[in-house]
Amino acid sequence: MRVVERRRQIIDLVGAVGRVQAQDLATRFEVNAETIRRDLLSLEESGDLQRTHGGAIPKSVLVVEGDVARRSTELRKIKDKIAAEAALEIPAFGAIFIEAGSTTACLVSALPLRGDLLVVTNALQTALAISDLGALSVMTIGGRVRRQSYAEVDSWALERLADLRFDVAFVGANAVDCDWGLSTPDPAEAAVKRAVISSAQRAVLMVDHTKFGQSAACRYGALEDVDVVVTDAGTDESYLEEMRSLEFDVRVAT
Repeated sequence: MRVVERRRQIIDLVGAVGRVQAQDLATRFEVNAETIRRDLLSLEESGDLQRTHGGAIPKSVLVVEGDVARRSTELRKIKDKIAAEAALEIPAFGAIFIEAGSTTACLVSALPLRGDLLVVTNALQTALAISDLGALSVMTIGGRVRRQSYAEVDSWALERLADLRFDVAFVGANAVDCDWGLSTPDPAEAAVKRAVISSAQRAVLMVDHTKFGQSAACRYGALEDVDVVVTDAGTDESYLEEMRSLEFDVRVAT
């Protein structure tokens, strides 16, 4: 098969199924992985698709943000497992930050009920849930509340974060790509996420398998900016291997 014809078929396939893996393409077209890598690189440069770790997606595909209610119910059991694993990073005392997000919100049920632990958050629903527990000190950072996520953002939030330090910050992501990094659709939330990671001695990324290989409009950090990644058993092994090659802690909740 001629190169032009193979690349045309790759474009058609990406458009039809939404996501392709390089290894599957190599098998399908009976060529080696390096040939497919060159095909995908050329097609990305010509604007026909967007490369991801291990494959490609249509050029126009970017993660969009759903409403809070829907995201809170999606993959709830998986997110609870991620939260239980991430909770092992909660220090014996001090201050932690729980960033707004449907996965990080699940951490509330795993919190130890100790009065010597201060919990800071930019998520109104998370703050209320912690307050209902009764035994923990909780504070929010203030700021404009985004309707889509109930997260506090913008200048008030960033000014408060500049004066705070945390032993551990628990953060989420709408999208994780080993090349593009951590991203989210909204620039205001991206700014807060970036500031939270900078304010923490240790950052724990809590993210389920559906977020890998995705990109959103606003990048707020690289994978190397976090210390621990907690995900679930549904995450493709290629992503796990890539993250481990960066020499930081990757944990799979089961």
